Amino acid sequence: MSISRRLARPLLASSFVATGVDALMHPDSHVERFRKVEPALEKAGIPPSIAADTRLLVRVTGGVTALAGLMLATNRRPRTAALTLAAVTVPVTLVNNPVWTATSRERRKDMRRGLLTGASLVGGLLIAGLDRDGKPSLTWRATNTRGHKAKMREVRAAAKETKADLRSKLG
Repeated sequence: MSISRRLARPLLASSFVATGVDALMHPDSHVERFRKVEPALEKAGIPPSIAADTRLLVRVTGGVTALAGLMLATNRRPRTAALTLAAVTVPVTLVNNPVWTATSRERRKDMRRGLLTGASLVGGLLIAGLDRDGKPSLTWRATNTRGHKAKMREVRAAAKETKADLRSKLG
């Protein structure tokens, strides 16, 4: 693994680990933010059963975030961890930065900045999630293998033909 990956993955993961642990240990402030956007979620068609036990939802999300962050930081299934974090970050960013509820221009500006920060993190996580560490994709490997097998069949057929020609000339 390159030095940039060794450094970048833990740096990217650090905020997720800290936020996830905070949600696990102190869910109240997270629950409060979720409660503020709950009416908008219901209007958007999100079933209320998802938010039935908000405290549990916050803790589960925090646990998933902390675990995926630790996995990314320690290079354990980093692609899966990064894509999991990207999937969790989108709704969390929307809950933490409800621009539609802002009453002042300054508050809206802060929330927009939070949305852009979340979008930037998702972009970085997608790059990390799609990084194959220099290895080709499964699709490329399968196509390459099929190509090699087809060439091997051609070579074997040509060898058999040459062998048959030599036998007929010699014998």
